[in-house]
Amino acid sequence: MKKEKNASAYRELVNEYEIDLGLDEEQSIAVNSDQPFRLSDEQLDYIVDQMTVTSGIDRYLQNHSEVLLPISLSLFVINDRLWKMMERKSWDKEKMLAMCTIPLCTWERKSESTSNPKGANRWEVCPNTFELTLEKDPKILIRGEGGDFSGFIEQSQLTMKKFGIPESRKLIPNYTFEQFQMEVLLDRAVFEVHPAPRDNLDYDYSEPARTFYNHGFAISVPGEDVILKVSKRKPSKMLGDVFLLIGSQFLDDDNTHQYRGLKTDILLRAIQRRFT
Repeated sequence: MKKEKNASAYRELVNEYEIDLGLDEEQSIAVNSDQPFRLSDEQLDYIVDQMTVTSGIDRYLQNHSEVLLPISLSLFVINDRLWKMMERKSWDKEKMLAMCTIPLCTWERKSESTSNPKGANRWEVCPNTFELTLEKDPKILIRGEGGDFSGFIEQSQLTMKKFGIPESRKLIPNYTFEQFQMEVLLDRAVFEVHPAPRDNLDYDYSEPARTFYNHGFAISVPGEDVILKVSKRKPSKMLGDVFLLIGSQFLDDDNTHQYRGLKTDILLRAIQRRFT
């Protein structure tokens, strides 16, 4: 658990599932005084044990994975052809851009600022689906809408269309809004819960790395085990190595989000126990 949760979230969990949280004295005081706090890994394990005692961990994961919805996602594909393409970037040529993103991220001139010099504008996350199958041929199936990397475009082409005047010819990532379906086979997958940012990945035009670190996980898998269908195109297997980030956004000041975040922490602990 990377972020504290409100006391109300813990009370709601106990009321819904009638479980024991195994709180220590300090945490019990925090609950009674409505103060936020974290659970330890041992306490999360204790909760997972209670949640899975009847049906098992696989059934629990399959039945409760919807707590992640709507998901944020970044699909990074690593191969020589794409590294060659990254050489066209105006910055951080040694960092790989995501090939597919939820939400869509685009360049906007009005978004440029000292804290956001590249003008990346992240759209809202659209409703999507996430299905985890573990009983036979384990896999993840995702359907949603987001950004599809379509190479680079001159900034001037966008400003001329919108404002009628040419500006910089600097190349910027061109992401188009698309519907897609992604199937990830898990037989050879390596999972990482709360993945730390990687130096060779470019998060500027995708979901921030902190989203996945706080409430998400990563999957490393051979590209041939990931099948992506974008819009009406034919499904295709990825070439090279895939690093897939999946997570959820939560608002710190929203009690509903706090409770969903707590249940996500428990789900992530179960994923860690099941796959690592």
